[in-house]
Amino acid sequence: MFIRMLFVFATITIFALIIYVMPKRLSKLEMYVTSWFALYFALLTDVYLVLHHHLYGYFSEGVDYKAFLVFPLYPLYNIIFLNYFPFGNLRKQLVYIVANTIFLLLYEWFISHTEAFYHNGWKLWYSAFVYPLVLYVLAWNLKIVRRLNG
Repeated sequence: MFIRMLFVFATITIFALIIYVMPKRLSKLEMYVTSWFALYFALLTDVYLVLHHHLYGYFSEGVDYKAFLVFPLYPLYNIIFLNYFPFGNLRKQLVYIVANTIFLLLYEWFISHTEAFYHNGWKLWYSAFVYPLVLYVLAWNLKIVRRLNG
């Protein structure tokens, strides 16, 4: 159990440090609003796929307070991803989304071997199709936030 928690906390710490030192291309409002969207999107997806269909989960099956420890990963990764998203260049966007998808697949594979995350009917290759869509939705949400913020 300690190794699982250590890996999750280490990832949260690394992502937070990256955000702290990276040159900010996002305003504080953009980081705030898109982070809440990313968290809501993740929770909505997880409620449906984890609690309703039991396809995957965190730490142990069912509702588990330890799963809440994983949720900071979503807004933190969202900020890093969106900060460097290459708006305006479709080819660079595709390369960027593919590179991030590969990173997320490797992370999912690794974290599933720490048993902080488990597959229960969900296959890693499903994620290969889902991650690009999720990443595109996050970028699309930032475009909306920027448009609304004027």
